[in-house]
Amino acid sequence: MGKKLYPDEDLLNRLQEFAAELGRPPSQDEMNDSGPHAARTYATRFGSWNEALKTAGLKTGTNEPDGRPPTPEENLLADLKTVAEGVGEAPSERIYRQHGEYSVKTYCKRFGGWNSALQAAGLEPSVEINLSEETLITALQEFAEDLGRAPTSDEMDQDGPYTAAPYKRVFGTWNQALEQAGLGIHSTWGVSEEDLIAELKRLNEELGHVPRKGEMRDQGKWSGSIYQKRFSSWNEALTAAGFEPNDRWRIPREDLLTELRDLAEELGHPPTTSEMLEHGEFTTQPYQRVFGTWRTALQAADPDYLENYRQSDTDTIPFGSDWPQIREKIVARDNDSCLRCGMDRETHRDQFGRDLHVHHRIPRRRFYNDPNRSVDDADIPSNLLTLCIPCHRRLERMPVQPVVE
Repeated sequence: MGKKLYPDEDLLNRLQEFAAELGRPPSQDEMNDSGPHAARTYATRFGSWNEALKTAGLKTGTNEPDGRPPTPEENLLADLKTVAEGVGEAPSERIYRQHGEYSVKTYCKRFGGWNSALQAAGLEPSVEINLSEETLITALQEFAEDLGRAPTSDEMDQDGPYTAAPYKRVFGTWNQALEQAGLGIHSTWGVSEEDLIAELKRLNEELGHVPRKGEMRDQGKWSGSIYQKRFSSWNEALTAAGFEPNDRWRIPREDLLTELRDLAEELGHPPTTSEMLEHGEFTTQPYQRVFGTWRTALQAADPDYLENYRQSDTDTIPFGSDWPQIREKIVARDNDSCLRCGMDRETHRDQFGRDLHVHHRIPRRRFYNDPNRSVDDADIPSNLLTLCIPCHRRLERMPVQPVVE
């Protein structure tokens, strides 16, 4: 057997240091998302995750899968009912991930499965458990036709007619379901680890800092999820490339709020948790750590967000119904380019996968309680600037911002 890359003592020391930063033992999700090594590394080395915690002198079973302290069952069931009332039916796992306060894993762990949790809340179990093979295959083929290719399991979870769970239950694996549907199998194993590491180093040189997973998604050759699958976690991939792991536990509160506001502006509505996971620079976990719940984070970012936040993704327009038209006029006024660096709209979309931002010099939230100004005054042309993402981030930190005549 070859020499271990990390001695047991080093793994335990890093686990203890990570727990000290958090002020409690980390959950497996937290370790995978932001820890120095993947939880699977510890499970393989010590027999299980809990055994690793015990060996490190840490308590086990103190947190939910998302890292929060254990939640009373009545709170879990109450939130499940609240989401059900909002969407008008018993929510699927996908719908609950978008609108619920807690982790789906928490429900499955506490109640023995998602449908058992629904029953405990007095709701009808999901119909996904009784779907026939023919129904599943037909739905998968139609979804693939809409996309123009075979969907990934993540795409099915987020946008498909059903989640990937019934496919895995009926066919064994997602790839076997794709095979049964006559679709191409997804595989990232044709990409070598050397190529993945080389791309990490290239992006590091381009950015001037160790890349984050979101930056790899937006500007790299492959998605961050490929690295996570191949190396067990994003930080393990960074370590393999010779970089220090990202310290995501010290993201400043204002950086979290800035990203939330940026994404809300791009989407035209306050983002759901699934939209933050799909499009945001950060995951939802740092928001939960800092603010406690997603709704509290929305409230902190902008009071209008929570007021306009609905159970339907399409009902929320925090900047007013005419914001899309105002936004387009400002971008056109600024020649479809960032006013600070000159990056044009097409280049920005190619590089970041997003449109240029339209920035409020004076934030809208400052207009809410001002007796001398209306909230609509925030959207006057002289208060709006077209910016690229990097310039927008820099400008948010400037005490005095330029005026457009």
